[in-house]
Amino acid sequence: MRIGELEQHSGASRHTLRYYESVGLISAQRQGNNYRDYSAQTVKDLSFIQQAQGLGFSLAEIGEILQAQRNQQLDCAQGALLVTRKLAEVEEKIANLQELRQFLHNEKTRLEASAAAQTDAATT
Repeated sequence: MRIGELEQHSGASRHTLRYYESVGLISAQRQGNNYRDYSAQTVKDLSFIQQAQGLGFSLAEIGEILQAQRNQQLDCAQGALLVTRKLAEVEEKIANLQELRQFLHNEKTRLEASAAAQTDAATT
């Protein structure tokens, strides 16, 4: 499959596909005319990349996973470690967002009270 077909199947731009190839996330065979030819496995890899990105994995993490899969080196212990690291990141983000939410809630309450006080002062 050529790059245009892969672009249509995946929704990823040619620029993105070339970038993924340059960093080793996907690969292509070169035809005699120097066109890229992507395999069905590349379509599967690209689907995994897109799904993993949607879940918050970085391209570096995705690259590690794909490399381990390709070398048949991904075991349960490695998978558990990766999931543990990602879980810690998610929990940290949640804590930060909760802190931001509380700050915004307090600031909203303060500003509403200040606006009400200014309105009361202006009417008296």
